[in-house]
Amino acid sequence: MKTFVIASLLSALSLAQTPAGCNGVLNTSPTLTLTPTPLKTVSNGQSWLMDDNTSNKLYIARVSGTHYQMGHALGELYGEEIAKNIRNLVDYGYGMFLYYSDLEAYIGAEWIRKAIYYSVVVDVLAFILDLNHIVTAPFTPIWFYEEMQGIQDGSRGKVKLEHLRRMNLISEFTRAHCTVVGAWGAATADNKLYHLRTLDWNPEAYLNEYPSLILYEPSIPGEQAYAEVAWLGIVGTITGMSKIGISIGEKVWYIKPGVQYSKYPTWSYFGEPWQLVLKDVLLKAKNMHDVERILTDTYRTAMIHLGVGSAVDNTFRGVEYASNDLIFYDDQNYTRYSTDYHPQYDNLFYYDRHVQPSASTCLKSIFDANYGSITPEMLYKTVGGYHKSGDATIVVMDPAGQKMWIGFSQHMATINAYERSPLYVDLTQFWGA
Repeated sequence: MKTFVIASLLSALSLAQTPAGCNGVLNTSPTLTLTPTPLKTVSNGQSWLMDDNTSNKLYIARVSGTHYQMGHALGELYGEEIAKNIRNLVDYGYGMFLYYSDLEAYIGAEWIRKAIYYSVVVDVLAFILDLNHIVTAPFTPIWFYEEMQGIQDGSRGKVKLEHLRRMNLISEFTRAHCTVVGAWGAATADNKLYHLRTLDWNPEAYLNEYPSLILYEPSIPGEQAYAEVAWLGIVGTITGMSKIGISIGEKVWYIKPGVQYSKYPTWSYFGEPWQLVLKDVLLKAKNMHDVERILTDTYRTAMIHLGVGSAVDNTFRGVEYASNDLIFYDDQNYTRYSTDYHPQYDNLFYYDRHVQPSASTCLKSIFDANYGSITPEMLYKTVGGYHKSGDATIVVMDPAGQKMWIGFSQHMATINAYERSPLYVDLTQFWGA
């Protein structure tokens, strides 16, 4: 413990000045350790709220049983909030519609603009998402439908299954620049594995009214307990960690001109949506070998980079994931190393927030100064702050210790997650027996 504290102090001192290549600032907001307030208990679940009485909130639930039963418990616990967050997503779309269509320059009356969006555009988007459901349905695991049906039934009709399904397929069409870091062994202050996952999506998206941490304890043989960080209503996995110590997150993969690829990667809409694949990993993978097997056997859709940690193996993988290709990288075999921009470090793997391979030196500067003394708060506050990564969400996971440091953008304010205090969450106080 003493060594860990000394390493944290040295890390802070080494970053007193802005690291070369970075354009952000150190996040000096204090880490919040809040007492969760119990909200409600139902037959297969319980809910809590972490709230600092200002603007930092986290809606927490633990649910157990079959996928239908877990969904039913979520519907009972948070049905009203899930229904409201679906409306939040639709309302957020109105702002995006105005931004990209420049409709305000042509139609002055807001009621006409809203009529066009809510009466025409929303129906068109619903049709596209329903079409996506049709083409992905043959590849979609049954648990997806069972959980959503449970949420609808548990909410007593407040949540409509078709609305929830559309909400959970939007990620097949959106793109987000994110940062992925895995550090373990000699790279960290205590030799433990830490996994940073930031989500660089619109920080003003109204979904952030209900930031969530959902702990699932399935009763199905062969499945295991896991936790997901997202917003209420999200059924698939954006960021997650299993109870046995598998962690996972993603970032978009864009083709970069001039880069040679072993196989030119492609995106397809005929396969299992990527959020559901990530959830399958948490449900079933017991080690890194299982992770690789599950991803290899999947009919993939998206072009994304993955970061996957395994406390079981005390290791980390970066993944290039496309419909037609899948490549696993560790700290030794990544093919995009550059002594100027992205050097090789033992026990450290990362993708920065830019298109890969990146010419940014920001993370290189940070890790040159902090190699061997990396801690969860260093990842959250220095990588997030100086690299300005984590617009919507920033999470550091400790898979072995079952700890998380979680931040979300502030609701109804232009404040990014990486600028805010992390909420420290010890999952061991929520897991059931």
